[in-house]
Formats: sequence, structure tokens, C-alpha cells
Amino acid sequence: MTFDTLKEHILMTMRALTGLFAISMLVLLSASLNAYPHKLKSTTLEQNDDVTVVRFDSGDKALKIPLEIDNKIILVRMQVNNSKPLKFIFDTGASITFLSSKRVTELGLKSSGQASGEATGGSITTSIIRGVSLKVPGAEVSNQIIAAMDFPTIPGFEYDGIIGYHFINQFVVEIDYQKKVMNLYSPRTFRYSGKGETVPISFAGGRKTPLVITKVMVEGRAPIEAKVELDTGADGTVMLNSPAVRKHNLLAAMPAAVQQSARGAGGEQQRVIGPVKAIQLGTFTFEKPPIALSLDTQGGGAMDENEGLVGGELLRRFKLIIDYSRQRIILERNSSFNEPYDLGEGE
Repeated sequence: MTFDTLKEHILMTMRALTGLFAISMLVLLSASLNAYPHKLKSTTLEQNDDVTVVRFDSGDKALKIPLEIDNKIILVRMQVNNSKPLKFIFDTGASITFLSSKRVTELGLKSSGQASGEATGGSITTSIIRGVSLKVPGAEVSNQIIAAMDFPTIPGFEYDGIIGYHFINQFVVEIDYQKKVMNLYSPRTFRYSGKGETVPISFAGGRKTPLVITKVMVEGRAPIEAKVELDTGADGTVMLNSPAVRKHNLLAAMPAAVQQSARGAGGEQQRVIGPVKAIQLGTFTFEKPPIALSLDTQGGGAMDENEGLVGGELLRRFKLIIDYSRQRIILERNSSFNEPYDLGEGE
């Protein structure tokens, strides 16, 4: 399976991110499976949390929900309005949950409006559906809003949608990349007693995707502090948007970077990929990782409301606890921490 083909079609979903690359090891490392609008705009988009109901099958948690991890992308089975279990990408970088237009038609779901957003290369529009029930093993959330998009069949990679903000926000989510399980807890009763490191996240300006502070160390430069999206739907390390690239003159600082081009949902995209001295997340330091630098002049990679993203190639090195209610993540280092950066060989 080539993830380039998959990325080309998922670009038709939403968000400001990486887009398609030609097949190459460096590109596969930094590319993301999601490219959904960074920020959707619609008067019908707001979730009414007052009437959202969360039900656990037992107590106030749902444990050991099975996951698939495919090229650092998290996949989980979910029912939509008591449908058969469908496969969803779990994506903190998605501002809303998506369902394929094919499944929307099969389930008889009706649109109640539209929303627009920025994708790689330009803007796109999606249909909005309200009052949907979403259920994973052990927990159900009612009165959700979702977006309908065309997801063509991709040989070797089956998926029906993307889990986004309005579902994730209802829980404290614990993701164990190594054991391939997810635990969901009620934010009201969750108490953490482990030894992991707490790292603040923020939702500035009413955004629906979390931001976290990272530091990028480039040879011969002072450390660059960057506010980037925490993006479980991205399979790379870090990507910096073009305004940040220009601000810090990073092209001159990375002469060994390789330029790549791609076509996204909104048009042509350009970026370069190359190694840096280190990346720091919390107190954790990653030595000599490759990162991507966007050269976009429009669309997702040109946004300046944040400076980029941090993706699954770094996040998989932890047990990750996502707690939107307390605006924090908790990182428990696992045995994958010192593994080489995966270049996607053989994909």
C-alpha cells in the first residue's frame, strides 16, 4: 500500500496540513494522512454540549478499546446511530468528526448546512449533519455533529471516517500505542496517579484543535519556540507552516533539505524536508529528527494562527493521555522512545 495515494484522497476531507508527496522515504516520514480544514466556518457548526449525553456501559470509564496502528495512524471501530462497526481515524487535528458520503447515504443521514475550511493549497466545503449518536465499545455519545465527505475505496487501507474534536472533548482519552488499546474516562472523576509528564495544551481563539509548545533546535541558531497542533492524525514528526519558516529564515538554516511538490485539495503545494539538531516536547528531547517546512502561499500550510504540527512519529514513543477538560496532555515514555525515525520503507 502507498500512503501517497491515500493522502491524495484524504486531502478531500479537511484541515490545514501536509498533503501529497511523491513516493520517497523522507516524504513518507513527514507526510500526514489528514489534511482537513484547520478551522471550519459555519453558523451550524457549534456543538450544543448542554444536550450532549455521554453513557458508559459500566461505571465512568470504558477500558481496553481495541485499536489498529497503521503507519503511526490510530484507527478505532465506532458505530454511527447503531450501525455496524465502522473504522475511524482518531485525529486530534480534526475540528469535527467526518463520515464518508457513502456511509452517510447508507444510514439515511440528512445534511443541515455547510461549513468551509482551508486545506492544502486552498479552501474546500463540506456538508454538516447534526444529532448523530457515536458509540465505541463501552461508551456512547449522543447529539454529535459530523461532516460528510467523499472517501473513495483505497486498496489496503479501509476507513469510513475521522474522529474529531466534538467526540474527543467528552472524555479523558488514554492511548497506548504499544498495546494498541484506548481507554476513555469521565473528565469529572478522572484522577491521574502515574509518573508521566504533564504538558499544557491550549485552545486559543475558540479553536477546536489543541496547541502545544515545542522547541526546534537548528544548528547554529538559538532554539525556536513554536506553538503547534497536537495531531494524532499526522504520521510525521513536526511540520512548520510557511509564515514560521519565513520568520525564522529556516530555509537558509537547512541547506541539506530536499524540496518536494504535491497537489492537494486546494491546489499545488511545495515544501522541503530535512534534519534538525533536535526537537523538544515538554522536557523530552528528540535528537536529529527530520522535519517538514511548508512553502505554501495559501491554504493550510500558509496559516499563521499556529506554527505547524507535531505528529505520530513522535507521539508513538509515549503512552499519551489527552485531557481537553484540564487543557493538558500527559506523556509516559515507552520502550519505543529511542527507536530510529521511521522512514516508511516498504509502505
